[in-house]
Parts: sequence; structure tokens; C-alpha cells
Amino acid sequence: MTTSMLPEMYGSSVGAHVVDTDIENGTMRLKMCVEAEHITTSGVLDEGLVATIADNHTTFLLMSHSLSVQPDQMPISVSICLTVHTMARIAPGTDIEIVCSTPLATSTLKQPQAAAVFVDAHDNRIV
Repeated sequence: MTTSMLPEMYGSSVGAHVVDTDIENGTMRLKMCVEAEHITTSGVLDEGLVATIADNHTTFLLMSHSLSVQPDQMPISVSICLTVHTMARIAPGTDIEIVCSTPLATSTLKQPQAAAVFVDAHDNRIV
């Protein structure tokens, strides 16, 4: 089966793309240009969009990192909590970086946790 035959993963076409990953250290960085449709009437990033991007990318990060730490085990793909906060107003056309990490990644990964922080790519302001 080719990738063109696979169904589109929900939220995968919003324009976020992976810039770099460091599986061993459990980090991934993405970039995205905010469009008007990504912004709520309150002027902040849509929380559903934020949650979807965070969940989609931290899942792959957790799986990859857990396999690098425990190659003989099933990959861990679910974190224990997903909480979303939008912090600041944002305008269409703003370039943002999304920094995903597994901050409490240990060799045991007993309580898998992941974080995704959305920041303005120009001034590092959390959005």
C-alpha cells in the first residue's frame, strides 16, 4: 500500500510540517503559518486545532522515543493527559513553531508524558 492510498489522518493537512526531530532526546520541532481559519472569534488559536496537532505529533514522538529506549518492548503511544491552553491573540500570517517533547522521558517510561508548546517564530512569545 502506498502512502497515497492511505486515508488522510485527521488534522494532517493544516500546514504544520516537521522541521527536525531528535528521537533519542525525545524532541520534535514543527513550523506552521497561521491562517484565518485557525483563529477563533476571540483571536486565539483554535483549541481543537492545537489539541489535534499536539496529539498527532506527540503520539509519533512517544512511539519513536519509547522504541529507541526500549527496542524489545511495544511502543508507547499514549500520554497520560492532554490539556490545551491558548495564551495570546494571534494574527493570520503569523509563523509559529511547535516544540514537542517528552519532558519526563526516562529509561522506564512508566508514566509517559509529552508536551507541545506553540510559539511565535519571530519573538518566541507563547501563543
